[in-house]
Amino acid sequence: MGKAADELREAFDSISPYIQRHTSEVCPSCPKVCCIDRHGRYEENDLVFIDALGLANLHCDPDRPDTDPCRFLSEKGCSLPRYRRPFRCTWYFCERLLESMQGDKPRDYRKFMAAFENLQRLRRELPGLKGV
Repeated sequence: MGKAADELREAFDSISPYIQRHTSEVCPSCPKVCCIDRHGRYEENDLVFIDALGLANLHCDPDRPDTDPCRFLSEKGCSLPRYRRPFRCTWYFCERLLESMQGDKPRDYRKFMAAFENLQRLRRELPGLKGV
């Protein structure tokens, strides 16, 4: 599973700069933070991937309210590299963020979408994942 996990990590790394560019433009002025603790909790499939990379599991505090800001959120955005985040943190795009991305140069947006589809494919193919 090591090669598959490494390819998936590389796929996360390939899309991160595009997403980061848009979140750095959109998110600082947003009146409502989307990064809440409910979205920062790992699902079983996230843990399969984290384990495949040989990384420690970042457990959540079950007593922390779902609506609190995500425990990984810092003043500069997420404190975790994209591949360490729960998958929902990568695929969730609020309306403002999606508009920003879609308003980018068509070539750049198409390239991002192709890389994102590749990421999803690699994730589905990772051994041990259930019903992704």
